[in-house]
Amino acid sequence: MLAKMMTCHVHNDQKDVFSYKQQHWAALAHVDGFIGQLGGWNLEQQEEAFVFGLWENEKSYQDFMKHTHDSIFYKSGQRSTYHHLHVDLSKQAVTQGGRYNFFRSSAIESRYMMVTTCQIREGQPFTVKELTDQLTHSNYRCLFHTAAPVTPETLTIVSLYSVAVPDKTADQLLHPAVSSITQHLYKLERNWLVLKDPS
Repeated sequence: MLAKMMTCHVHNDQKDVFSYKQQHWAALAHVDGFIGQLGGWNLEQQEEAFVFGLWENEKSYQDFMKHTHDSIFYKSGQRSTYHHLHVDLSKQAVTQGGRYNFFRSSAIESRYMMVTTCQIREGQPFTVKELTDQLTHSNYRCLFHTAAPVTPETLTIVSLYSVAVPDKTADQLLHPAVSSITQHLYKLERNWLVLKDPS
C-alpha cells in the first residue's frame, strides 16, 4: 500500500478558495488503484492544510501521476492558493485497526486526524501495534491508524478520530525505538473526502 502525505501552507486570504478547489480532487474516485483521500486544517497553525491519501500500490499511483494528475491539478487552479507544498510518499504503508478495521468506514465517520511523526533509533525493534496502542487516547473514539515509513529513520502515523477533538498523546509514547516525536491535530473538512467509487 502507498500513502501520500501533503502539507500545504496556504495564504490566509486564500483558505476558502483553497478549500473549494480541493474538491476538484473528487475525480480521484474513478482512478484505478485509488483507495481514499481526506484532509483538513491544523488546529494550532491555521494556515496549514494536511491531505492524506492511500493507494493500492506504487504502480497504480505512478500511472495516475503520469496520465491523470496534471489534468486535475491545472484545471483546479489550486496552485495559486498556497505558497509552500511538501509531499512525503511511503511505499510500505500498513494499516492498524482501531474501533474499525477498514479505512472506508473510518474515513466516513472521522472528524479529526492526529499525525504523529516518530524518529526511529537504528537497530531498535518495534511493531506498529506497540506504537499505535501507546498513541491511542483511551477517552476518545480512535477509529483507524495508518503507519507510513517515509525513511528508515522516520515513521508517520496517521490516526483518525470521530466526534470530539482528542488531546495530544505524544507524551504517552515511551518506546525505546523512538528517539523523538512531533504531533499535530487537524480538523477534517468533509468536502475534501474522496473515496473509491465502489461501482
